[in-house]
Amino acid sequence: MKIKILGCGPSHGVPSLSRGFGECNPNEPRNVRLRTSALVTTDNNENILIDTSPEVRLQLIREELPKIDAVLYTHSHYDHMGGANDLAGFLIDRKQKLPIYLTKNDYEEIKAHLHYLFRSDNSPFDIHLIEPYQPFQIGKTMITPILQYHGTQKSIGYRIGELAYSTDLCYMEETGLELLKGIKTWILGVVSPEKPKDFKGIQKHIYLNEAIELIDRIKPKQVFLTHMGQKMDYEKLCQSLPDNIRPCYDGLSIEI
Repeated sequence: MKIKILGCGPSHGVPSLSRGFGECNPNEPRNVRLRTSALVTTDNNENILIDTSPEVRLQLIREELPKIDAVLYTHSHYDHMGGANDLAGFLIDRKQKLPIYLTKNDYEEIKAHLHYLFRSDNSPFDIHLIEPYQPFQIGKTMITPILQYHGTQKSIGYRIGELAYSTDLCYMEETGLELLKGIKTWILGVVSPEKPKDFKGIQKHIYLNEAIELIDRIKPKQVFLTHMGQKMDYEKLCQSLPDNIRPCYDGLSIEI
């Protein structure tokens, strides 16, 4: 199994229109980050797309338009589903509908934004509603959705064999943490190194120090950080983190 990181940036990307590169070195190409999507290729050669970022068209073209067998959605925020319309364009010549997997709440929210893609007479998608902690199968691959809390909302992480993909979370239940034990590779979303001292809002993401505590508990062999913002400079992270924790970059391919 392998996972290709199509994009590892935060909701506004890096550079962003407002903050540019921030504390990231603009001369380091690996600090240029499109919004977050990933492509998992299973041992049975199934290509499973995780999220459709607003740049998913560019990401799939860069990967020379691989076949897509299914899509997993983590949640309905725009930076994770905004490319669904472009994905529909990718499916124009496909004879069968593309299976997509998401919670009922996320389906209703995405459908409200992109209602024309979900009309029963011409929708390119085959909808599969999932429940947290209830495993399902894509081809011969078993997938377990894990409930995550993302500020006042919820998101879904996924365990696929020895791989887990967890982004846009501030914490998860004990059930979820137990399900992560035994993984080899963990793709984990971390926006910023530490919580600002004057932070007064609702926390939506875990910070790096909190992530390291979770990593110490789960003990995967390797961890790759995604969904990284303008304070997460690639080289500085490589120098400061343990060897088993690395930052992602767009286009990174990871063997599981």
